[in-house]
Order: sequence, then C-alpha cells, then structure tokens
Amino acid sequence: MASDDGDDKARLKALNLFANSSLGASALFIPILANTLTGSYILVGIIGAGYGITQALSYAYFGRLADKFGAMVKFVRLGFLASSFAFFAHALAYDGFTLMLVRLAAGVATGMYAGAMFALSHDKGNNGKLAGVVSFGSLGWLMGTMASSIVQQLTSSYTLAFILAGSIFLAGFVTSLGLKVRVDASNASVAGSLLQLARKNGRIYTSFMLRHVGAAATWSIFPIFLNQELRLDGVELGSIYAINALTQFLFMNTVMKRVRSDANTHRLVQVGVLLSSAVFITYYSSTTYIHIIPAQILLGISWSMLYLGSLYILLRNNDGERASSTALLESYMSISIIIGSLIGGIVAEFAGLRSVMLLSSLLCFASFVVAVNDWKMRRGTMSIKMLQNISHNLSNRYARMLRQLTS
Repeated sequence: MASDDGDDKARLKALNLFANSSLGASALFIPILANTLTGSYILVGIIGAGYGITQALSYAYFGRLADKFGAMVKFVRLGFLASSFAFFAHALAYDGFTLMLVRLAAGVATGMYAGAMFALSHDKGNNGKLAGVVSFGSLGWLMGTMASSIVQQLTSSYTLAFILAGSIFLAGFVTSLGLKVRVDASNASVAGSLLQLARKNGRIYTSFMLRHVGAAATWSIFPIFLNQELRLDGVELGSIYAINALTQFLFMNTVMKRVRSDANTHRLVQVGVLLSSAVFITYYSSTTYIHIIPAQILLGISWSMLYLGSLYILLRNNDGERASSTALLESYMSISIIIGSLIGGIVAEFAGLRSVMLLSSLLCFASFVVAVNDWKMRRGTMSIKMLQNISHNLSNRYARMLRQLTS
C-alpha cells in the first residue's frame, strides 16, 4: 500500500511537471504570435480573454463532476489526452481567427484535469505532499519555457514549440495510465451549488482574483515589453521566466512544505499579495535586463505564498468538495485572465506598456486589503465562538452547583 502511494505521488509530480512544461512552452510566445498575426494589442487581449472564458467554465464544470462521481483519475486522463490534441492544433494557426479557435479548445482541455489532480495530491493534515506536487509544476514551467525558447532561437519557428507542447501532454497521458489512486464515489459529499461554494469562500476567491487580474494585465503584454522595450529575445526571454519558476520550485520545496497552522496560512496569502504589488512597481521602473532579475525572484516567492496558501485553506475547509473548491480557484484565475488581458490590452493601447504595470501594482494592494480584512473577520468569529464556549461551560458548572446545594 505504501509502495502504491509513493508511486502515485511520483506520477502526480510528473503529471504536474508535464502539464506546466506544455503550458510554459506555448504561453511564452502566444502573445508575440498573436500580435504578429493581428497587429493589435486589443486583439491580443481578446484572444487571451477567449482562452480564459473557456478554461474558467471547464474548471468549474469538470471539478464539480470529479467530486460528484469520485472518478478523479479518469478526469486527469481525459484532460491530458484532450490537451495533447489541442496543443498540437496550435501549429495549424495562420491568422487571428484560427489562433482564437485553438486557444478556445486549449481552454476547455486544460480545465478538465486540474481540480481532480489537486484533490488526489492532498492528504488531510499534510500540506507537504501538495507543496511537492505543485512545486513540480513550477519546475515544469521552467523546463517548458527554456526548451521552447531554445527551439525558437535555433529554428526561428513557433510551430515546433507547439508540437513540443502537444508531445509533452501526450507523455503525461501515458504516465496517467499508471495511476492507482481510486476515490469511492459513495464517499463524495457534494452539498449545495457552486454559487454556495463561491459564497462560502468568497473572500479567499476575491483577494486571489484581484491580484490575478492585475497580474494577467501585465502578463498579456509582458513578453512584448521585454522584447520591444528591453530588447530581449529567444534564450534571454526564456531565462527571465525561468528565474521565476526556479524560485517557486525551491521555495515550495523548502518553506512551503512546513506550513501547518491556520494563522500562518492566512498570513502567507497576505504577504504574498503585498510582495506582488512590489514586483509590479519594480517592472514599471525597470530599464534594463538586470532590474528584472530581482523582481522575478520576488515574484516566485510571492506567488508560492499566495497560491499554496489559498489551496491549503480551501482543501482544509471544504472536505468533500476539494476538487470543486480548488477548481473554482482555477476558474477565478481564468476569469482574471479574461478581465486582466482585456484591461492590459486596452491600457497598453492608449497609455503605454508601463502604465499596465502600475495598475497591476494598485490591484495587488487592493487584494492585500481584502486578505487582511478576511483574517480579521475570521479572528473575530473565532473570538466570539470562544466566548460562547466559555459562557456555556460556566453556565453548566453553575447549574451543577445549584443542583448539589438543593439536593
């Protein structure tokens, strides 16, 4: 049994590595390709938004199905196979419309496996396993961005990068066939609707979404900023993304594996969004490649704290709806991509690329305010419950004393 658990843990790490390698291999050049095919920052934003819409719906739908039927492994396999076909299809895009179509397909496919994979990766009371699996996603992003940047540098072609992405997803599907994890559908207690689940965890989702709207606005134009204003290309461009991913991998496997308490988890989210605000201010003021490097290190730390901190809270507080709650977080991330990509494209079109980064910093600070207020409310609720328990215990003792005196 222990051997099976160890094998599944290794496969889950490999799957997250493969998934993020594929996403990293393609995402690095999609904004540049979209800008080349359309010649418009606004259309770049619209293509990013289309991807986000389909992915958000897919996350929510398939995450709920995974909780309802308990067939987590099947959803992981289906998602990887569908993603393989979708990313191979990117090589066929020849104008803005065909690129939009394949991005929509990719959004649906990549939303199929996420919630189920998070649920399989988390043991109750043990954050270390989840941190390990998620960290390999960061390592995968590092490998994917570097591999695709080298391929593009050597061949001057985006097509091979997309073929690489599809091939990696296909390797992930083959790996998923060996998963032995089984979830009994009779144990799945899905109560209420997704709307009720969203309300229950509303402040976590809101804080996360505000930060990610700001981040997505910058990410929609960041490769263009690096390419046009800082004159980076090929391997240099990939190395900027690699620094962030490597920092995430190291930080998740050291600091984040040790997180246990409720207090530390909420504080991680707060510090994560505050550091994110500092990152975007650094982007705004940067003039050379050297200025971006410390910002990428800080970005890796801040994202690790925010993302894993949010996952820890959701997985702990939503037993029976773990795939749904984490998939809904991914949906909020995708919705943020929709809004952020549109905002990024519009602001860049009329106010310049650097203005987007200033706006991103302000939105991250707003996220920090929401996160702090959420923790204060939770502490207040805990204090009220504590006082109620004390009052109840004192009342019981007083009643027993009266019975003894009158008996």
